[in-house]
Amino acid sequence: MPVRNAGDFLKQSVTSVLLQTHKNIKLIIVDDHSTDDSIQILAPDPRIKILKNPGDGIVQALNHGLEYALAEVDCEYIARMDADDIAHRQRLEKQLAYQRDNPDIDIIGAKVQMFGENLGDGYRHYEQWINSLVEPEDISLNIFIESPIPHPTAFAHKSVWQKLGGYLDHTWPEDYDLWLRAHLLNMRFGKPQEVLLDWRDHEPRLSRKDDRYAKKYFYHAKIYYLAKQDITKQFRIWGTGPTAMLVHDQLIEHKVEVTSFIDISEKMIGRKKRNKDVISGWGLIKTTEFLLIAVASRGARNEIREYLNSQGFSEGSDYLCVA
Repeated sequence: MPVRNAGDFLKQSVTSVLLQTHKNIKLIIVDDHSTDDSIQILAPDPRIKILKNPGDGIVQALNHGLEYALAEVDCEYIARMDADDIAHRQRLEKQLAYQRDNPDIDIIGAKVQMFGENLGDGYRHYEQWINSLVEPEDISLNIFIESPIPHPTAFAHKSVWQKLGGYLDHTWPEDYDLWLRAHLLNMRFGKPQEVLLDWRDHEPRLSRKDDRYAKKYFYHAKIYYLAKQDITKQFRIWGTGPTAMLVHDQLIEHKVEVTSFIDISEKMIGRKKRNKDVISGWGLIKTTEFLLIAVASRGARNEIREYLNSQGFSEGSDYLCVA
C-alpha cells in the first residue's frame, strides 16, 4: 500500500485489511514522503511494516514495497491495496479460493463498487464495464479499451510479480502498463463474481491530478503494446473522429502502416483523413489488414461489434476495439 497524505482515509483502509477473514497477512505500507500525520497515528500492529520510499512517486513506492515483499516476507501471494479504498472482509479469502479453483489464472482482480461525492454517469458506466469483465477471454478481448483490472484489487502469486519485473515509469498509467505487459506475455486474468472492494473517487485522487492518467496517455500505452503484438503490420481504423486520429498517429509513430479509415456516415465516405481514404463500413469484407475500432461514442462499440460479427469477422482474430 503506497501512501502519500492519505488523511482520514488511511485508517479506514488499513482497518479493512487487518480485519480480513484470511488472517495470515502482512501489510506493507510505503510512505511516499507524506507531510500529514496519517501514518504516525495508526495503531501499532505486528502485521504492519512501514517503509520509506527511497525514491519519489507512485512507481518507485510500488516497486520498493514489491521488492521488500519478494525478498523479506515469507509469502506465497502478493496483493495490491490503495490508501483511500475499502476492502470487503472476504476479499483476500475469495481471491485465494478463486486462485486455487483456477490455477491457470495468473492475475486476479475483483469487481468494485465506486463511491464518492461527485460520481457522474461516466464513472457509473466505467464501473459497469469493468465489472462485466470477469472471464479471461472477455478481459483479453477488452484490454485495449481500458484498464480491465482495478489496480487496488490486484492479487497474484509472487512468481507472477517476479516474472513481470515490477512497475515501469513511462509517461502513462503504471498499472495499465503492467497489465498490457502481462497480456503480451500471454498471462491470463480473471475475477471472482463478488464485489470485493469499495473504490473511492475524490478530488485529490492521483488519477485526477497526475498528467500520466490523461486520456491521451492511455492511448500511448495501448498502441505501444499493440504494435508489439504478433498481429500484422497493416491496419484499418474504423472511425474518423479525434480518437481515431490519435490511434492513427500513434501507430505511425511506431512505424505501423494504416491503409484506410472506415465510416458509415455518407458525409465522410469518399473523403480523406491523414491523406488516407475513408471507405464505407457497409459491406466491409475481411482482408489481411487488421481492423481497429476507434469510435468513442457510447454504445457505438457494441453496435459495430454486432455488425462485424454478422459479416463473419471474429473479434481478436480480425478486429479489436481500442476505444
